[in-house]
Amino acid sequence: MTEKHQYDKKKLIILRAALIAIGAGVGAAAVWQYFVYFPDVVRDEFEPVIIVVSGAMLAVILALSAKPFYRLGAGIAQSVIGVVSRLGIKGVIAVVLGLVAAGMFVFIVDVIVGTYQDIWAVRLLVDVLAYVVFAAVCCYGFTKWLTAEPDDVEPQTVKRGYLLAAGCFADERAVSAAYALSGVKVCDGAYRALCLFDGDATAVKRLDALIESGAAEPIACKTPFGARDEYEKLEIELADKKRLRYIAPSGAEAPSDGLSLDLFAPPSAELMRRFEIKTAAESENISDSTVADDISGRIIIDK
Repeated sequence: MTEKHQYDKKKLIILRAALIAIGAGVGAAAVWQYFVYFPDVVRDEFEPVIIVVSGAMLAVILALSAKPFYRLGAGIAQSVIGVVSRLGIKGVIAVVLGLVAAGMFVFIVDVIVGTYQDIWAVRLLVDVLAYVVFAAVCCYGFTKWLTAEPDDVEPQTVKRGYLLAAGCFADERAVSAAYALSGVKVCDGAYRALCLFDGDATAVKRLDALIESGAAEPIACKTPFGARDEYEKLEIELADKKRLRYIAPSGAEAPSDGLSLDLFAPPSAELMRRFEIKTAAESENISDSTVADDISGRIIIDK
């Protein structure tokens, strides 16, 4: 990007002229004041030369810094305009209050500096720098204060992730749900629940495969249960406590912020192979003794 597009030439010329005048005035005045309070530092005939040279040097330094000052001013102006346009009247009030508060702080700073320093040029420089700093801090503070929400307004509870009910694993669509969603969790009591209430070895295999692959993550639940209703209530409460959306089994009623397994399509054969899960036809070949042994091996006993 060329300089023509970065700077407005007229504004840059005006800014450079202003900086030259400020640099010459402040530099000459500061040295002049120094000689007033310490007259014996140099001979009187050398003082005018030193005053002129000091003013000229500061004027040159500021003139060469015109572009950084231009960018700084443009950035501050854009920030103020952005706050005012985004916040409307609150933005205007915040800026005005910030500038007024900065002036009050600078008055206190000037009184403190004045007790130790009588050179007014030094005090002026300190006041200007202090005003710039306090103005930025105060404007930012008032903007945050005026746009802050009341304390009695509770933020909305955002649920991130899902809790897959144990009853879902009797359906192949549990694989589709675990694959399609992120942050899927399973209660660690699901193994025991499947054994007590369903006795389905295929469901256990699905649960096991999804956990081993990382598609679902078990979460601890130390609450004991004995009946199906107790476990289903436990799962719903756990989902709400962990800020998870509850996925209910097919045909069961899901909470208002939950999902039903009926929303998911059956998994493809490729997806089943990805999780190394046998299809329903293959699972029918498992003998009853194998089923019983596999389920009993997955029981988690609550102590």
